[in-house]
Amino acid sequence: MKKNKIILCTAFILSFAVLKTTAQQGEVRMTASLAGATPMGDFKDLVDKTSFRGVDINIIYGINDKLGAGLNIGFQDFYQKFPRAVYKLSDGSDISAVITNSVQTIPFLATAKYNFSSSGIQPYASAGVGGSVVLYRQYLGEAANDFNKISFAARPSLGVYIPFKKDGEVGLNIAANYTYIPYKEAGVSNLSYFGFTVGVGFPMRN
Repeated sequence: MKKNKIILCTAFILSFAVLKTTAQQGEVRMTASLAGATPMGDFKDLVDKTSFRGVDINIIYGINDKLGAGLNIGFQDFYQKFPRAVYKLSDGSDISAVITNSVQTIPFLATAKYNFSSSGIQPYASAGVGGSVVLYRQYLGEAANDFNKISFAARPSLGVYIPFKKDGEVGLNIAANYTYIPYKEAGVSNLSYFGFTVGVGFPMRN
């Protein structure tokens, strides 16, 4: 886990440093949002409930009025307890127990963004590629097993920026996204989920 934290912190620091060195070429904007997510595919075998325990941070450097690039960092917490049942272990034996799955994803993505409009209400599309720290702990009764790793991650997204006043620089940001994480541990092939964010966008520097 210490290695995972060092890699994540290094990626964030380097990406932010690149943005700061180019900030004078255009506007740097941050969007800070609350995030929710619904597991998809194999992920639903671990958790099938929608999580509202998430945050999402976007820092985008404006290359021109419509195109931008930057960094997206998020956090989503998934948790579900299943009632007592009989489960088969990897050694072929059976056990009666309560199973609890706790999964946290921390994606860090290099992101490109395209605004369909440069003024007023601004719909946009974005795509991010990078990695995600996955913290997965399964409790079989009182016994816990950890399946933590860093995996590839990709995220396409559609959203809209709505200024609080006409052509304002601060406004409401609403977006929907799909996060693909090809995580292969403990019999799971992916931890992909459909997500949504609601937050505020504002300039960091002009």
